[in-house]
Amino acid sequence: MSISLSQNIRLIQSQQLALTPQLQQAIKLLQLNQIELLEMVSQEMVSNPVLEEAVDRVGEAQENERKRQVEQAEEVLRGTLDAEDRPGIREAMKETDWQPYFEQRGIVGSGRSGFDGDDGPAWDYNLTRPTTLVDHLLWQLQLSPSFSEREQEIGEAVIYSVDDDGYLEAGLDELAGRLGCSEPEVEAVLARIQQFDPVGVAARSLEECLLCQMEHLGIDDELSRVIVADHLNQLKTKNFRKIARLLQVDEDRVLAAVRVILDLDPKPGARFQPDASQIVIPEVFVYKREGRFVVVLNDDRLPKLAINSYYQEIARRERGDANGSLARSYLTEKIRAAQWLIKSIEQRQKTIYKVMESIVKFQGDFFDRGPHYLKPLVLRDVADDIEMHESTVSRVTQGKYVQTPHGVFELKYFFNSSINQGSGDIASASVKQRIVEYIEREDPAAPLSDDAIVKLLARDHEIAIARRTVAKYRNQLGILASSQRKKIV
Repeated sequence: MSISLSQNIRLIQSQQLALTPQLQQAIKLLQLNQIELLEMVSQEMVSNPVLEEAVDRVGEAQENERKRQVEQAEEVLRGTLDAEDRPGIREAMKETDWQPYFEQRGIVGSGRSGFDGDDGPAWDYNLTRPTTLVDHLLWQLQLSPSFSEREQEIGEAVIYSVDDDGYLEAGLDELAGRLGCSEPEVEAVLARIQQFDPVGVAARSLEECLLCQMEHLGIDDELSRVIVADHLNQLKTKNFRKIARLLQVDEDRVLAAVRVILDLDPKPGARFQPDASQIVIPEVFVYKREGRFVVVLNDDRLPKLAINSYYQEIARRERGDANGSLARSYLTEKIRAAQWLIKSIEQRQKTIYKVMESIVKFQGDFFDRGPHYLKPLVLRDVADDIEMHESTVSRVTQGKYVQTPHGVFELKYFFNSSINQGSGDIASASVKQRIVEYIEREDPAAPLSDDAIVKLLARDHEIAIARRTVAKYRNQLGILASSQRKKIV
């Protein structure tokens, strides 16, 4: 059997989607929220010299008119001073006490303030840096005269190993090896730091944290100590009956001990954590005007971009110069990049507007009557309505918010799966809202079980869903089970 080898050239024609850098940038812009877009535009204006913020011609004309009026007023005042007795005016000014004026008004443009003219400081200019847990502990360590220089070094290593909740992340062996000392030395310093404010900080476990607080507060209840040391799992699930059975004590005594434990702080460092609230700037406003809902884009914060005319003129002038080809190619590239950025931002705004208009059309009952009237909606419905791809709608709705008559909502909030009912489909978000309302109104001493919520939904709203569906929605909402929501009265 012979095998013949040969070489040949074949031409094959095929089609595939190529994502150019410009198209990648347009897709990236589409999924950025307004804060991220502003940051990205600021970076582009720094890196691209031909890109600038468009000048408001109307505002510029008003500013020029104001300057002209000020100059006229200065000329009138100068003429008045020339006509009057200047020595007398100077003498009157010497006798005037100007200190109260400067104290009340401040000195404009002073080097001390760091600001000139009418531009004021940013809103956070005068805010002090919040005290962190590490700062608070180091301050106490430095004010403690009983610590030797060596113990101060060990204490600093311990404090820098504390996490945001106030627990020690590093082991004693690790700290001892790092500092070149023995574990008992580290443990002795650790025991003293655990009595700093907040008490129980730098604990290695929840049990140790709570026991430190009980010792500091002088709580001598042996039953409370035993529950903390040996029965935290039952305490977490609030299985007080099992604790009473295991310890062979009356359940009322267990409840009394638990009340003492609940007054302790399981996360002593949490109060030093910075506020993690998220700043939300609505991309769109929806309001009712003349009986119909109107969609308005929030363009106030977006800068109006333009291409610098000076660089455009240089690029045109260098076109016929053989020696200026390098400068012309550089400027031409930057001008094209700026034009594409401006076009991509305009396209982004148009796409957001189209998507929001379609959402308003599908969810008209929500905007008119509230969250309970939210309808089932999927991305394909909006994509087909505005003749775009589902992935485009998905990018638009991610991380962007709309101001409605009923509050601020993320755009993806309006897309919900449906629950089949005899009288029609119901949006899952509407069911979740009703579950939240039931739980907010429940008795803390006898919280509603998932079965009880199923019965209430069927009785009040004719919504028939399974218990496991209620449990799934409750977990998605971050709501604990009824046994963990129970409070001791």
